[in-house]
Amino acid sequence: MSDNLSDADFDEIEQRVMKALEVAPPPWVEHLESRYATGGTSFVQVGPADIDPEIEMYVNVQVGDDQWRSPDARLDAIIDFFGHAPDDVQRLLDEIRRIRKQQA
Repeated sequence: MSDNLSDADFDEIEQRVMKALEVAPPPWVEHLESRYATGGTSFVQVGPADIDPEIEMYVNVQVGDDQWRSPDARLDAIIDFFGHAPDDVQRLLDEIRRIRKQQA
């Protein structure tokens, strides 16, 4: 892999984002057991809260023989990352596009 992000690489990343958001539209909202202690498992709610059926993403992390379970700040760090990924990646893509346009 080269150090530079080619236009083709950029387009591939953008296409993955668009495909993911087509099937799992924003907002993505993290519900972190370590932060809110609701008595359940941490997850990311995908799409508007009023859709039926609700779409939820759960993450299992296995490290050797150890499985991270809620509430666990390590697991919640990953779920928090996933919850913010759509907005964060889109902002990064927009910033790259802006910088490339300035340099053209």
